[in-house]
Amino acid sequence: MRVLSPRGVVQGAGILVMPGVVLTCAHVVVSAVGPGRGSPGATPAEPVLVDVPGRADVTAGEAVVVADGWFPGPLAGGAGGDLAVLRTAWSPPDKSAAARLGPCGEPDRREVNMYGHPLGAPEGLWSRARLVGRGGPYRDWIQLEGIGSAGAKVGHGFSGAGVWDPAAQRVVGMVTAAYTDQQAKVAWMLPLEAAARMWPDLAPVLEPPPRRWAEPPSDKDQFALADALLNVPLIEDDGAAALRGLLPPRVRRAIRTHARPRLQLFFLVQACAEHPDGRQGLVDAVRMLDDASQPARAALELLEKVWPAAAGGGPS
Repeated sequence: MRVLSPRGVVQGAGILVMPGVVLTCAHVVVSAVGPGRGSPGATPAEPVLVDVPGRADVTAGEAVVVADGWFPGPLAGGAGGDLAVLRTAWSPPDKSAAARLGPCGEPDRREVNMYGHPLGAPEGLWSRARLVGRGGPYRDWIQLEGIGSAGAKVGHGFSGAGVWDPAAQRVVGMVTAAYTDQQAKVAWMLPLEAAARMWPDLAPVLEPPPRRWAEPPSDKDQFALADALLNVPLIEDDGAAALRGLLPPRVRRAIRTHARPRLQLFFLVQACAEHPDGRQGLVDAVRMLDDASQPARAALELLEKVWPAAAGGGPS
């Protein structure tokens, strides 16, 4: 959903976390009500507007910051994570409901999606990114690294947007800031478990995520698995080109290329470890390529040892 100024100008996004409650960034609210209103750092008393884009038949509704829901971010000199909790009597249109929420957990380079409202596209655009690590202007923020050159860059209009984890099928964070270097597709998000520490009323609606995939092997075990795969004649002969071609497209596209066969196999195993369907994709690819030779069986046995399947058989 969107957060607008009282005059109807889009300032950012928001997340409907429960009936009548919207999360957004504190700086989005400041932009909406206008700088200089009230005492510096004080909770704004002026209302903002919230709505759902693409519904011209539905008018926007007023929302105000709750008394215990104001946490100015580090870029504004505050000690919080740039969070504002809005209360509204406005009801979203039919088929719109509170988002399904969950904790983010550790950033592990998984892909996430965001829907923001940048200048020129107030109805919204999707952007894709990876969760690459903690850090930035605020200790609990997680860095987002944009994927690809064609997608929308996270910037103005994305603040307050929910960060959707397609593997967990939950919103796990909220976009807070973008890096000022226009050449870098880098931004940050506030994970929802950190938001719940600031505003405890959020904690009961965070659903534990399902286990996404089997625990990936360590770098040492990934190199051992790469060496075992390199012993398979049909893999060694073409530098793993055929094996690579049998992997799922999402995994295949993420593999870095290297002239040395051992490093090429390591990058292949590493890419498999970073995707929910990577483990099973690698097992299937090896079996399709060579399901009879002793080196292939040895490689699969090592894979089962260093990378056992998740309980339940895989991603959920």
